[in-house]
Amino acid sequence: MTKNGKEVKKKKNRLLKSVVTIGIVLAVIWLFSSMFFKESAHSAAGSMKPATVKDSAGNTSFSEDFIKSVVSIEDSSDQFIRVSDESGLNVAVDPVAGAEAKRIFTGRRINIAITGVDSRLGAATRHADANHVISILIDSGKIEITSIPRDTPADAGFNDTTGQNKLTIVRAVKGRDAYLKELARIAKLDKIHYFVEFGFSQAMGILELLGYKDAQSTLQVLRSRKGLGGDDYQRSYNQGQFMRQAILTHFNKLDGPFGGILMHGGLAFVESNINYDIAKNITEQLAKHGFPHNSGDISIFVRPAIPIKFKVYDFTDKEIIKKLSKRIEDFNTERTEQGVDAPQPKLDVASVLNNALSRAAADTAKNPARAIKTLSVYFDQRAWCQVKDLKQRAKIRDGFEAILTKSYEKRKQTEKVQQVKYIIQSEKKVFETNNQ
Repeated sequence: MTKNGKEVKKKKNRLLKSVVTIGIVLAVIWLFSSMFFKESAHSAAGSMKPATVKDSAGNTSFSEDFIKSVVSIEDSSDQFIRVSDESGLNVAVDPVAGAEAKRIFTGRRINIAITGVDSRLGAATRHADANHVISILIDSGKIEITSIPRDTPADAGFNDTTGQNKLTIVRAVKGRDAYLKELARIAKLDKIHYFVEFGFSQAMGILELLGYKDAQSTLQVLRSRKGLGGDDYQRSYNQGQFMRQAILTHFNKLDGPFGGILMHGGLAFVESNINYDIAKNITEQLAKHGFPHNSGDISIFVRPAIPIKFKVYDFTDKEIIKKLSKRIEDFNTERTEQGVDAPQPKLDVASVLNNALSRAAADTAKNPARAIKTLSVYFDQRAWCQVKDLKQRAKIRDGFEAILTKSYEKRKQTEKVQQVKYIIQSEKKVFETNNQ
């Protein structure tokens, strides 16, 4: 063999050793990452331990086992994210939203917490799945949106070894007041003045009100934690960006006769301490100061700060929504086929609600309290918004109104009667007007 031939052979051997070494290193990394970062599977309903426990004094609280069984232990506040391929999409980036910056607040400021709660159909337990603060800067006619990942560390009252001291758990275990204080602390705000809270069904109704015909796919895009890359940081930013784009697109509709109907209808979908007069005053103050002058009048911040460039999607473009939804579906299908995730069971919401209505109707005459108990959680969730067939949805919604108003009347709860009627009628009116 010639000298040159020996040199070539040595180079090939060195290259082969390098490849083998890299392969071993990658295998080890993959093994350890799968051990430490694999999501815990949710317990099946039949094997769940009691949701509540009592201490020696008889006080009731949620057990740690219950909290662990319904909430992933993955902590998205860690300083790393997954990335995704954006081929086929025209995506800009926002390098500012995650940057730490000293902010000096001047002038009047109204902080409104926007919370999306993750609760199963008919279940009263509420985890804070989406966490945002919309700050209205009255004197400058501008808005700031602060978006916070659900797993951000917060004091939920558990032992540090449980991994359950997260913002989402604070809402479920300690209630709204404690949650709002933690939200303000993380957002670096003095206090939260108002709150707006809604669940999955209500979100679908709001999306339809905003003109999204396929509300389910749109909500799937906004709730995705992994399918689009970026984990909960990008998801939180997506939701903040969606609100920003929605405000810029629809703010001018709040002026005039339809504005009143839109605000009444929107408030009917959510639980909030904002009434119509407060909402009207806020929008009038913003308009008085020229809002919106341009798209820069709304800024987004993600807290805790993380120095990454957030992808900016145009959620007003229905084609972008379709492409993102398809990407998420493909991602979920691949994980199911690989056995990483269990297939999600299909729930017939219409059947669930009709069965509840049948049980409640039988109780209305002799046991109105039980009828109210059967329907109240579904009503608070506006669960009928998950029924795609509009005629069937309207029939179910009318059934809720009829049974609940009759049951409350029998118990002489006049205020509740008026509340039910206001919510149902406001929803009907806003959709009728919106479709004209």
